[in-house]
Amino acid sequence: MKKFNRNKFLHFFGYSLILISVFLLMGCGAPSPTPAETESFVNDPTATSVPTWAPTATQEPTPEPTRTIEVNVDALDGVTIRFFHPWGGQAAETLETIATQFSLTNPYGIWVNVEAMGSEEVLVGRLIDSLESGDVPGLVALHPYNLSMLEDEFFTVNMTNYVDDPEWGLSAEAQADIPDVFIEPFTAGDELIALPVAPQAAVIFYNQTWAEALGFASVPVDQAAFRQQACGATFANLDDSSNENDGTGGWIINRDPAALASWYVSFEGELPLAGALKFNTAAGQASFNYLKNVYDEGCFWIGRQADPYYYFANRYALMYAGRLDQLPAQAGWMKVAESQDEWKVMGYPGADGEVMIIDGPGLMLTADTPEQQLAAWLFAKHLLEPEVQAALVRSLFTLPVRTSAMTHLEDLAAEYPQWAQGVDLIDRAVPLPISQAWGIGQWVLQDAIARLLPSETNETDAILQELDRMLDEFETGAP
Repeated sequence: MKKFNRNKFLHFFGYSLILISVFLLMGCGAPSPTPAETESFVNDPTATSVPTWAPTATQEPTPEPTRTIEVNVDALDGVTIRFFHPWGGQAAETLETIATQFSLTNPYGIWVNVEAMGSEEVLVGRLIDSLESGDVPGLVALHPYNLSMLEDEFFTVNMTNYVDDPEWGLSAEAQADIPDVFIEPFTAGDELIALPVAPQAAVIFYNQTWAEALGFASVPVDQAAFRQQACGATFANLDDSSNENDGTGGWIINRDPAALASWYVSFEGELPLAGALKFNTAAGQASFNYLKNVYDEGCFWIGRQADPYYYFANRYALMYAGRLDQLPAQAGWMKVAESQDEWKVMGYPGADGEVMIIDGPGLMLTADTPEQQLAAWLFAKHLLEPEVQAALVRSLFTLPVRTSAMTHLEDLAAEYPQWAQGVDLIDRAVPLPISQAWGIGQWVLQDAIARLLPSETNETDAILQELDRMLDEFETGAP
């Protein structure tokens, strides 16, 4: 394997850090609640019984497909695979259990060692170390754009031949069981860069009981209705007998890149899965002018606390932008507040109904011998088995990659109907790019909107022009 060029990496990474640090030097909010304040409220799913490994049944197509993976099955005996992933806590424990049971029961003698990193930043650092030592893992779960800085230094495998192989691949039934929206971001021409494993959804939390008390009978699925309900909650808090909640009530501003991308897409903006990003478009003007105008009306507001849970549970916010993995924490805060309000999750309001952005790391083969690659592939495929997916969903509160996994998640859907509402929006989902352009561009976008919202005059045109200019500079490398 090629020796890792640390100087080349540091030059690229240093430039990226300087660029990002400029964007992140914005005003700071009040400290978020400490772990001790929230830990007891977060759901701690009990360890799920994880199935032992069993090969996926394959169909005999006609004509018989060509085998592309030529590895003697006996050569797999004793192969050990290292798997790096970015999760911690309950998810790390679940993956450890899955890997152990796979190792003890698979018929090939493959053993999987799992290494939990806790974050993608730490994982990338460990990859750099492994490149220098020449001991790279065989499988990683990571956003591909986090590998772009290691271009020409890090080895990954096109998974297409593995997926389609008649002996080792995914059956036609299994492939049809995976919604296209999960595969699309990892597909480049005829190459499959990675497998989806734990797609997360950007959604809006919505207090249905409070909305109905304000006179709104239905969920605001278009932008006009969303503004109307946000302003209705704002004026209600302003007009009540309490001064403490004045200036609150509507949607809490969230400048997370996924939330901003969701607004852009809800106004029919397009996020190319590869190539340059552009936001100075009709959709960019419409979406970010919308955010600016409703913010200026006082109906979108910025909270002093970093987390939205208290605000939502105590009717300071009718809705907020979040992710499905925030459901346990929000449910805990509702109990603490003794709130009887019914609440749900919805997509972002769009011209044609709700829109939901999805995002998540991919499983990438990084082994450098045919035997190691096949062994890593077999474990990656195992992570997509419906019952295994159900175990991962329970620990991560993500969307199931396999539709059939829902038969194993009926109790989760009953306990958290809001999670099931997110699953129901998969057919309205749009994937975030996994490109290098988005990897850096998301923070440029965040900075642009952070400057736009509190500006005394509407500077949308100038800010979007500057945003696209900076994105173009990064894409071309020309100042």
